[in-house]
Amino acid sequence: MYDTEMKLNHQIVQFVETQLHELLSPEADQVSAVQNHENMQAVMLSILAQYLSGLKAINCLLGKGFVAQTRGIFQTLGDDYEDIIFLSLPSQDGEVSPLHHEYLKSAAGDECHGCYSPVSRCEIRNMIKRAKNINHNVFQLYPKKQALQVLRPTGGKPCSVDVAIDLHRHFAYKAILLTVLTAKVANNVEIMRACLNYRAHLEMIDPRTVEFIAAEHPQTHTREMGVVPRYAAAR
Repeated sequence: MYDTEMKLNHQIVQFVETQLHELLSPEADQVSAVQNHENMQAVMLSILAQYLSGLKAINCLLGKGFVAQTRGIFQTLGDDYEDIIFLSLPSQDGEVSPLHHEYLKSAAGDECHGCYSPVSRCEIRNMIKRAKNINHNVFQLYPKKQALQVLRPTGGKPCSVDVAIDLHRHFAYKAILLTVLTAKVANNVEIMRACLNYRAHLEMIDPRTVEFIAAEHPQTHTREMGVVPRYAAAR
């Protein structure tokens, strides 16, 4: 059943929501205002909240069998993931780069934000690749291009919900890592510790949670959700 297969995904999202609520507390906001006049933490929290909303939206679509329609949201999750890693870099090396200043000014929506050139996706990715204080093995994301490919109908066959569920779990797991980075910027050691402990717990109970291997989910494989085939026709 769909609910059974998504149970762990729901648990991960609920855990991250709890940690996000703690980071959004008034006490956390006061600390942020003192430590970061450019409101780096506020931007990261906003993106993390958006990331969780995307996971919930995908859940709703999958629950109704609209698998192909989740592709665009998965792509947005990948962009949000990169943005949070990018914004966390100053907390790793202690330097807010001109690119970060530009990103924050654009995110703030200032009257003069049109004066600043938009930060491109390539610039963000290049800075992440060059970062020396990020564990690239831990924070590696399943490439968005491949994520879209595995959710694309091929040969007249619809998208596989099996792939979508596992991909959703992969992105839900990554939300824990994003929360760790956001808590680091907020200087909240308790939330960092809680997230790292939960991450270790997930690795013990279900090693497949931490990685996504498309080859294990051929498009021809089908599960059923009740009496309704769990596929969605492509538009």
